[in-house]
Amino acid sequence: WDTNGILTLQTGLPFTPQLQTSVSNSGGSRPNRNGSGKLDNPERALWFDTSFNTSGAVWSVPQQFTYGNGGRNILYGPGRVNFDWSLFKDFSPSESWRIQFRAEFFNLFNTPQFALPNPTIGNPSAGVITSTIGNNRQVQLGLRLSF
Repeated sequence: WDTNGILTLQTGLPFTPQLQTSVSNSGGSRPNRNGSGKLDNPERALWFDTSFNTSGAVWSVPQQFTYGNGGRNILYGPGRVNFDWSLFKDFSPSESWRIQFRAEFFNLFNTPQFALPNPTIGNPSAGVITSTIGNNRQVQLGLRLSF
């Protein structure tokens, strides 16, 4: 019997917050950043601080016809964990024949991999993660005959 394993650990991907309504007169606008926007314990229902245009809010609207000071890729989405594993065995019923049995498991522990949150400041669903990416657990069995 032989086995293989691949463990993949990734930090979250960066993303850029954007305003729901453009004020720069050139397409998408970025908000002004008044704080970090990061939460100590983010959840799928609120991944980053979305407080907007109130006293002490992290985000605010920049002046008309200007770009906000919120930088590009300043926030990070959820990280990802994936474990792929395979098990296989070679059998030789005769000198000229060889049979190999394979069992392959992709995302063995069925760990959910969440997409980036909604980055649109001013939108009611800002900061909410609504989907997953990647595949759920997949199992693949194979039998190979070599002669």
